[in-house]
Amino acid sequence: MPKDKGVPNPATNCKVSAAPAPPFSKWKRVNGESPARPSEAERLLTANEERFCQEYLIDLNATQAYMRARPGVKVTTSSVEGAKLLRNPQVAARITRLMAERSVKTGITAERVLQELWAIASADPRELVEHIVGCCRHCHGERFRHQRTVGEMQRDRAVWLEKGNDGAEFDEHGGIGFDPRKAPNPECPECFGRGHGRTFLGDTRKLSAAAAALYAGVKESKEGFEVKMHSKLDALEKVAKHIGLYEKHNQQKADPLGSLLAAIGRSALPVVKEPPRDD
Repeated sequence: MPKDKGVPNPATNCKVSAAPAPPFSKWKRVNGESPARPSEAERLLTANEERFCQEYLIDLNATQAYMRARPGVKVTTSSVEGAKLLRNPQVAARITRLMAERSVKTGITAERVLQELWAIASADPRELVEHIVGCCRHCHGERFRHQRTVGEMQRDRAVWLEKGNDGAEFDEHGGIGFDPRKAPNPECPECFGRGHGRTFLGDTRKLSAAAAALYAGVKESKEGFEVKMHSKLDALEKVAKHIGLYEKHNQQKADPLGSLLAAIGRSALPVVKEPPRDD
């Protein structure tokens, strides 16, 4: 009985053994209609190429995918061979199909990813951390003296009396009514109208959807708390790439040297093409 000579691979122009195609019933349905049949190109994948495609979906790293698909291969070899496989039309088609099937299964779409990126890029970080400048203790005190709240006044008076002092001698300083939310007094001789800055952390239970997307956790250290955020610039850059903003910008960009020479030519300064020689 003649041996199987394989089928031609258009990418390499050589014959390879075709991986057995899954039964028709095993393929995912597309748009709720009939199951999508694998293309003829995908049927030409070898077992190792199919394994690479499956591994690539884990972290979208061609080098790591090749190393997992071919254990024992060196990193340098995996880097070269992994990149080569990504340029293979059959492999690229298979990866595209697998990613589409995963998107249908998980409900993750390009639109949802773009919405999440835009939420991070457009979120107001002041929902997470606020630095508010209010009045100092002297801004609104009587004769600009130190001002207490009602509770502080009661507490300090009680401590004064517990020490056996005369209540009539208790110094009330600038009186009561201190509220750090009030605006600084421009006439204050202590802060000179600049007030005092205070930092407040937002309640993460009450964040907007955009601020919640921006929020990346809280880190506690000996210096205090640090609110971590995802990079707004990175998210904005990904959105810009998605809508092709960089491509449009590059197409409209003029030659920088030509623009410089044109600007110099329009200025009042003379343009000297060849400097005079010193004889």
